[in-house]
Amino acid sequence: MTATTEKLGLFLPQGLHEQMVQAAAKRLSGRKTPRGGVRLVYEQAFNDLLEALDAGQLVAFPAMRGAKHRISVRVCGLLCARIRGRLDPLNLKLTDFASTAIAGFLHPPEGA
Repeated sequence: MTATTEKLGLFLPQGLHEQMVQAAAKRLSGRKTPRGGVRLVYEQAFNDLLEALDAGQLVAFPAMRGAKHRISVRVCGLLCARIRGRLDPLNLKLTDFASTAIAGFLHPPEGA
């Protein structure tokens, strides 16, 4: 039985989604069936940020300026619920959370 997925509608800064697609292609270059690769890298990025928050790490959520593109990604339903549960207490919008998670995934801090 497969886990249920939910669609997240995001407004991401120009080029950020394309970078995630490239990251997925890099990770899955040796696999015979690369289906779901983009979903996997988004889930990894979101999980990494949630784990940092759960560990009590301070995370800055910078304002995202400039042109944004609307995209939709499917992620695990349980992960989606965890993300949504974090938004209100932090007074965040989904796009701010996603942009921070993706930026951290694509450009991890030194020593991580």
